[in-house]
Amino acid sequence: MAVADYYPKVSVSGLLGSATSISSGNLFTGGAAQAAGTIGLRWRLFDFGRIEAQIRFAEAQEAEALAAYRQAALRATEEVETALSSFQRRREQADLLAGGVLSLTRARDASAAAFGKGTVSLIEVLQADESLLGVLDGQVQARTESARAAVAVFKALGGGWEAERAPAAIPLAAAALPGASANGAHPAR
Repeated sequence: MAVADYYPKVSVSGLLGSATSISSGNLFTGGAAQAAGTIGLRWRLFDFGRIEAQIRFAEAQEAEALAAYRQAALRATEEVETALSSFQRRREQADLLAGGVLSLTRARDASAAAFGKGTVSLIEVLQADESLLGVLDGQVQARTESARAAVAVFKALGGGWEAERAPAAIPLAAAALPGASANGAHPAR
């Protein structure tokens, strides 16, 4: 649009009408018709310096908009890549911990069997339980982080995420459960 100011602008307008009144009877005669036309020419002949400045300004605005678009695209790509790599790491961690849970479960069962035969002490069985519970805890945390990373991937790819609203008050139905105490906790069994 800024370059268009280098060239002249031509405008044409016209008017077609009647110069008589309807009651005079000569409405459709040759002398009753009247036409007028005008031609306009506008050219900024001596404003070429200002036009060049406007063109440079428009080009600079275009370059700025392009740079902002590229930066936004790079940020979005970086966000997606970060979310995907985080998701992959969390999944690998959860898989590794699943293998650890399997082997520690076998070790715990073996120590419990050995305790039953009297070859190991209860402390060794409890240490095996502690190791197993620690890895199980890590596995649950890895699954939680994997789910969070999946949500981050979804959001980075343009999906919306709205948490469901929690109820304002928790219903007291838990207190009506058999075996529940007044504060909602189950007694030790």
